[in-house]
Amino acid sequence: MARSFVPRAQPPGTETAFRFMTDLLSVFGIPRDEELVASGGGNSFRTMGTELLHALDRPLPPLDVLALAFHTPDLDFVDVAGCALAEQCAGRPDVFAVSGQGVGAPFTALRTLAALHATGRAEHSALLTFDQTTLPYPEPDVHGHDREDCAVLLRTDALPGPGSARLVFTDERPVEDAREALAVLERKRSARLVLGGTLAALLTRAPDADVVTGPRRLICASAWAALAACWPERGLPADLPTVVADYDPHAGRLFRAGLLGATG
Repeated sequence: MARSFVPRAQPPGTETAFRFMTDLLSVFGIPRDEELVASGGGNSFRTMGTELLHALDRPLPPLDVLALAFHTPDLDFVDVAGCALAEQCAGRPDVFAVSGQGVGAPFTALRTLAALHATGRAEHSALLTFDQTTLPYPEPDVHGHDREDCAVLLRTDALPGPGSARLVFTDERPVEDAREALAVLERKRSARLVLGGTLAALLTRAPDADVVTGPRRLICASAWAALAACWPERGLPADLPTVVADYDPHAGRLFRAGLLGATG
């Protein structure tokens, strides 16, 4: 499930939060920019995650692990969003977060969850991927673009059901140009190829496959919002993987993840 969020008025921050961010930015010689803060969407990870969980048609099953993935940091850096969201999930799941990898963060989080499934440390898990646009410093991936706040929920299980999937492979590699990216994407058969907006913008033609493209207004959440939008009612196919892919222009790396649905 994916949901985009309209801008909302931001409550005034506390003096402690203001001083914390001012001191942090001063280490890098960057002043806190109040105009940039005011121009953001004003939706924190906790707010978006809570609304997404409450909007589910049916509650999540008890989870063993909850993962968060994001490119830009949380609007509310004092509140620990992962713990607050985990408390709203049945099963009292452990929680971790992945960041600092651009659009690659959700792919790394999925690889971690798959390893926990393989070792028997987890059976049921979920991934929340966030884009949020309220920042007190210039961010070239956000400012100057028509970005929006978004949250996407993906359930991943060791043995998936109609509403979840199992990760069967991940791949991360440098690519020099659109031709090399296309060659990699077309090398593996898939039931469907889901492209993030950044990757779709790189390509000079559509891959030879059943392709769904995510919105350019999203960054980290683009490919996963597209996956949520085209998720079949019966669940993902179980014979051929649905491949989700995106491209990080800063590192020049292509990320892919193959997901299978339930058998039978």
